[in-house]
Amino acid sequence: MDVPASLLDFSLVQGTSLDRRHRFARLHRVPRPVRVVVLTLVSWLPLLALSALDGGPVTRAFLRDVATHVEFLVSLPLLVAAERYIDLNLAAAVRQFVVSELLEEKHLSRYEAIARDVARVHRSAVIEAGLLVVSFALSFVHLPQLPGRPAWLHAEPEGPLTLAGWWYLAVSMPLIRFLLLRWLWRGVLWATFLFKVSRLPLALMPTHPDAAGGLGFLGTVQASFSLIVLAVSCTLTAQRLSRAPSADFTDYALHLFAFGLLCLVVIFAPLMIFFRHLLRAKRKGDHDFSAVAAWHSQRFEQRWFHRELPKGLDPLSAEDFSSLADLGSSFKAARAMRWFPADIRAALAVVAAAMAPMVPLLVADRRFIEVVLALGKSVL
Repeated sequence: MDVPASLLDFSLVQGTSLDRRHRFARLHRVPRPVRVVVLTLVSWLPLLALSALDGGPVTRAFLRDVATHVEFLVSLPLLVAAERYIDLNLAAAVRQFVVSELLEEKHLSRYEAIARDVARVHRSAVIEAGLLVVSFALSFVHLPQLPGRPAWLHAEPEGPLTLAGWWYLAVSMPLIRFLLLRWLWRGVLWATFLFKVSRLPLALMPTHPDAAGGLGFLGTVQASFSLIVLAVSCTLTAQRLSRAPSADFTDYALHLFAFGLLCLVVIFAPLMIFFRHLLRAKRKGDHDFSAVAAWHSQRFEQRWFHRELPKGLDPLSAEDFSSLADLGSSFKAARAMRWFPADIRAALAVVAAAMAPMVPLLVADRRFIEVVLALGKSVL
């Protein structure tokens, strides 16, 4: 089935109304690597310069603030760089429903309407403007109660904000907060799209090699959000390291693993809406293939074991054995069909992204290096 033209330009990243109406949003037309560098410099470099102007304890506190450096030099670039990769995966998934003929042609118009409605909401300038306002407002609401705020925001306790502190609250934090909120909003839109698609009749195939009736590609799509998980995990690890630098690495690992499990639930929960389709297809496949297998096996045994074989018929070249093997493979594939579109590899990708910040911590740990060296000596 050919993909309709309306689905070829589906995107949950490009083309918002805010981009088209404001000159500062023309940054989307800039090549992505340049955009990453520009946003990183805008958010972090002025903090370095302004803290140097404040001098003294403010400069030293800023330079020692690992959490801030990781947040704007690692997490922010990841949030921006992930846009292209995730957007391509989402667009490919939208087309895959049509290419794989999971939808009958008579339901294609409804499917196009669903994609069009979701894309229209994504392009809403009101939503993005609201996210932008919230991002700025959160910097100045209940500021004294802000947990874990950097020490260099104030030259002295309860004192006025430093120049770097003003830039941090007015520019840097709203920027990265806006990127996070926008990714959260995109995730909600994608979950809404999947929910509406799940209400359509789907032609799932129990014998599909992906063991998910043809929906296995959705697990790969959801796993692409692991880049966002990695960005958030880097920030959380750096913040915890700043607050408790002497904590045991096991404590870090447990917190990151718990964060990874939470991300698994959040990322793959939208796929639960296809459980009903998969369960119905699996049951139907079990019944249908059981009936066909019984019919085929009866005739196979009658021909080969209970009747005199025709002269000159060689069992090694007979097609009956080949068809029996093919039917057995199809029957096993139908029986192995999962009730959930994602597989273990997709889940591991998300957990690995959440745990990835542990790698540099382990490498920097002297005890870990000693264990690795000891293992190397024992092997060699």
